[in-house]
Amino acid sequence: MRSCLAWSLVLLLSSVSSTRIKQQIYRDIKPKQIRSCFRRLNGTTTIGCTSERGGNVGVLLYLDTMADLEMLAEPKFSPYVVLVNPELFSSALLTGLEATGHVTGVILPTVTGGRWEGRVHSEGYSDDTPCPNSDVSLYKNTSDQCTQKNAWNPPGSGLMWRAFKFPIFYLPNTTTTESLYTCYQTHNNLTTGLAWPLCSVQLSSNMHAASDSKTCIRRSNLMNNLTPQTFCDPLNDMNLHYFVSPRNRTLETGDIKESAPASVVAVSARLDTLTMFDQAELGFDSPSTGLVVLLAAAKMVAEKMASLSYRDGVENIMFLLLNGEAFDNTGSTRLLFDMEQGEFPRSLDLTDTDYLANGTQPTLNITNIRTMIELGQLSNITSSTLYMHTANNPAGVVGQIEKFSRLNNLQTKKTTRSALPPSSAQTFLSSSPSLHTVFLSNYDTSYSDPVYHSVYDTAQYHGYNHSLGPAQAMVSHLAKVAVVLAQSIISLATEKEVELHTEDVSALINDLLQCYTVTANCSVFHEASSPDQGFPWDGKKINQPFPQYVGVNPSPHTLLTKQVLQLLTGQKVPLDDQSDDDISTQKSACLAKNSQQTVFSYSFLVGPGCYNGSTVTCGSCYQTTVAQTEAGSPAFIEGVMESYDWASGKYPTWTESIWKEITARSFLQGDPGHDHLVLGVGVAVFLVSMLSVWWVEKNAVLLFPHSGAEYRLGANIDT
Repeated sequence: MRSCLAWSLVLLLSSVSSTRIKQQIYRDIKPKQIRSCFRRLNGTTTIGCTSERGGNVGVLLYLDTMADLEMLAEPKFSPYVVLVNPELFSSALLTGLEATGHVTGVILPTVTGGRWEGRVHSEGYSDDTPCPNSDVSLYKNTSDQCTQKNAWNPPGSGLMWRAFKFPIFYLPNTTTTESLYTCYQTHNNLTTGLAWPLCSVQLSSNMHAASDSKTCIRRSNLMNNLTPQTFCDPLNDMNLHYFVSPRNRTLETGDIKESAPASVVAVSARLDTLTMFDQAELGFDSPSTGLVVLLAAAKMVAEKMASLSYRDGVENIMFLLLNGEAFDNTGSTRLLFDMEQGEFPRSLDLTDTDYLANGTQPTLNITNIRTMIELGQLSNITSSTLYMHTANNPAGVVGQIEKFSRLNNLQTKKTTRSALPPSSAQTFLSSSPSLHTVFLSNYDTSYSDPVYHSVYDTAQYHGYNHSLGPAQAMVSHLAKVAVVLAQSIISLATEKEVELHTEDVSALINDLLQCYTVTANCSVFHEASSPDQGFPWDGKKINQPFPQYVGVNPSPHTLLTKQVLQLLTGQKVPLDDQSDDDISTQKSACLAKNSQQTVFSYSFLVGPGCYNGSTVTCGSCYQTTVAQTEAGSPAFIEGVMESYDWASGKYPTWTESIWKEITARSFLQGDPGHDHLVLGVGVAVFLVSMLSVWWVEKNAVLLFPHSGAEYRLGANIDT
């Protein structure tokens, strides 16, 4: 027993000792401080980054100017992991790094604070191409096609859509990047020449997927009960929609009411953005400004339409928030597919009479939409002018926007470019070419945002600060746009002019901008949350906005946006037993109202004045018409995927690779020549030892002659 305890103590001490030695050798970078470029695939190709299975190791070098590329040509100390001045990060730089053949990883430091604060390329930078979503453009192969000469996104590098065989990490923590730079300065001093030991870095981000989406999905679907493995997942989240007026297919008289042609005014904005780096998909100008304006306008329209009637053939107003638009308009493509299949807002099964006992909605398709108004980038960082891009001469819509813009002192202009910008509207126009369309933005012929679809499209870059209140220029501008939009929509639907004031919505817009671009730990998200369910009541501390990436599952960004829309447009309804103060009981009673009907959606939300710090004190049941539908591409639907031509481009086919872990660490690396010498000596000693043992064994009789006593040993044994 004592022997076992002794051995256990020895093993424990050895383990502790080895752990301490490891900590002294390596300086790990916390996974939460890493934003890694990762691999994505479509029907024909692979994009993004990956590392070797054990990670990529290289000597750390810092590139401050393009001239520094020359030092990478030295093979003696290669391979290298390169820390890059953010002002240099571009397609030309990455191409140059690849050409050396000596680079095994790239690190991009943050420009928010620290040594590289504000050091964004003077001409701007974008991970996207100069012509976003060009493969699904309505104007592809026409005279209006986007090209390098008439690019919508001039700073576009296209790096998002390239494949790299080494990892690229973005580090948003200034302490981490400063530590790496100090390690480089201390041990890798180029002024005196490099000499071992050198500061080195290991980057690990091995991706499991390869080839293309078709191959990856097929490999993932192979039946193997012993080692089931998924290599990639289709991009998929949720689209959100809100009808201002409830839609019940069965009237009180018993008659059936279907949606009339050209009877719905549609207003849309996108929910998602993209960057090369995981968990860094945040966009102030795109999508946050358009998203915030739509939410504010929906609230104002809902309040005013409660006492107004539709005119001139209009029967409803529909607000849409579409997901996956940064990836070949995935969300709008799925929405259009569902409409054409007669499954929007849901598949109508009239045989299930019990389920539909309290009402069901009629289906809606593209022919039911009269006008499409889409919101694009709306920040006033470079201009306070609202530009109108149109299709099919929607003079009535343009006239209303111009009229209410004059009343609210908002300058508007018609674009000088004939084609629509990259937009969801192009998807709907592909099916309904005569659809009256207006796209609202802050630019004329090209994007005014120089950091579109990049890690630099932040609140700080655009000069927004929540603490400055509703009167700051950014908030005032977006409030004007929201008021003009709401007044125009109401006028188109009712032929009535309503009075709205920017002061009534400025505070809301300021709070919404905080939630989407500064921190998710904000008042609106607290009020729109569900008691005892996830954020912010699960105890997790979140001090940054939720990523706005479409992902492979419904995201917190989408869920909270849905609940915010429900909070802003829903009506509080009483519960059967108001005397019960138990919040869980009230919530169950509220959600029970969703049974046997599809006209309304009932949600139990905290609401204003019902929480104190981290404690929920009350809640309310909201009756809304806000709902969600799948945003995943039709290409992955069962029954479509089996016969789909993956190279056709008819539907988006984007998938995301699976990975095990993403890690990084720095350490001092000794001379590989010394390592080789130690290995060589060890091998030599081993071979000499083996040869010696063989020779001794072969000559044992000569080396160790037997004595006579040994030969007579058996003679003394009695038999």
